[in-house]
Amino acid sequence: MHPLVGVLEMGEVARPIGSYGVSVSLGLFVASALAVRAAHRAGQDEGRTIAAIAIAIGLGFASAWLTFLVVERVRTGTFDALAHGGGLVVLGAIPGGALALWIARRGLRLDALRILELSLPGVAAGHAIGRIGCFLGGCCFGRVTDDGFPLAVRFPAWSPASEMQFRTGALAGPGLESLPVHPTQLYEAFGSLAIAAFLAWYVLPRKRFDGMVLLAFLALYSVLRFVLEFWRADDRGGMGGLSTSQLISLGVVAACAAICRALWARRTKLLDSGTDLPGGTALDGRAPDMTKDTGEPK
Repeated sequence: MHPLVGVLEMGEVARPIGSYGVSVSLGLFVASALAVRAAHRAGQDEGRTIAAIAIAIGLGFASAWLTFLVVERVRTGTFDALAHGGGLVVLGAIPGGALALWIARRGLRLDALRILELSLPGVAAGHAIGRIGCFLGGCCFGRVTDDGFPLAVRFPAWSPASEMQFRTGALAGPGLESLPVHPTQLYEAFGSLAIAAFLAWYVLPRKRFDGMVLLAFLALYSVLRFVLEFWRADDRGGMGGLSTSQLISLGVVAACAAICRALWARRTKLLDSGTDLPGGTALDGRAPDMTKDTGEPK
């Protein structure tokens, strides 16, 4: 755990530079750079793409923050979380991202879905970098495990893991090193990298309809998150024995399955009628050229 990268000194003012903030910023930079590259490949205006990225980041963070406040309100009956700035629910960023996608398409006249789908491997890789920041900062830690478990880690005294274990009686006193726990932050980082590789080398080359890559990303991440939540130990609310993220994940997977089924049925109907598919696949079954300029937004 290394919560600080360093200290920025400006005259008599010293500002700590947090590892989490640096990691999230780096992850956003990687995802944004790949999105701009995807826009260039798709023949889209790079300036408007950068504006769309800024809108997506802002709305995504706002949506994730508001979701956290709603969860805390349901869990505690108060908005006390505002006293320390609140937190973020990653899956809560989906509504904000959807709104940003609509703005990019309608307001900025971008082929936003195509750009997004080309960028999703980078988004998954950027998320992995952000989760490494969680590990360095000590948040999102896992459940206690055997000391002999080869991947077990101990967080230092006064870390979030140490403080929670003291509050729950697992530690004899405050200010002690944590018991060995699962490094769930790193599990998710490696899982996100696996999703990035799968999207880049399997899903994208086999895209059959617009939205297929996005649906695959959302479903895969939701499944990953649902499973990993069983090893998470930080307090994040929930209901019926499931965490908030698990409940959201179930809804996302169900929605993705329903949308995928509807889009596949539409694709089949178009193929049967001999109609050209809008950006999905050629009538002979070959995957589309994802780098070809299609001009107007679809």
